[in-house]
Amino acid sequence: MIRKYEDKDKIRVTVLGRVISSSYDVRSKNEKEEILVYEKDGEVIGFIQYLKLYEVCDIVDIVVDERYRRRNIGTYFLMYLSEDLDIKKFMLEVRESNTVAIKFYEKNGFKKLRPIENYYKNGETAFVMEKVIR
Repeated sequence: MIRKYEDKDKIRVTVLGRVISSSYDVRSKNEKEEILVYEKDGEVIGFIQYLKLYEVCDIVDIVVDERYRRRNIGTYFLMYLSEDLDIKKFMLEVRESNTVAIKFYEKNGFKKLRPIENYYKNGETAFVMEKVIR
């Protein structure tokens, strides 16, 4: 079940977020960012953090517990947002080395637009990706 993030989810979302960054802390999110969680049997097993700017949804992070990957949870998040928000497209940045994420996004209709050199603190390149909805 997908639902809005609540304060009671803080610890679990932070733990999941540490998969993508050891310093991840949900409390440091931008005040305009939103989070949806995916809950199964009372446990949060994934989340999507995003920012809606007019008709664009900028995806900040999608994280799914390793035990539940490859079960379309990330795809469900994207479908939910595309139906729930009045948006024309999704945008995101993804690490060039994150081939699993890139394949996931491409499978879900995203296209690489351009690289951004030195985007991450360690100097790694990011790809800007986009999915046009309408």
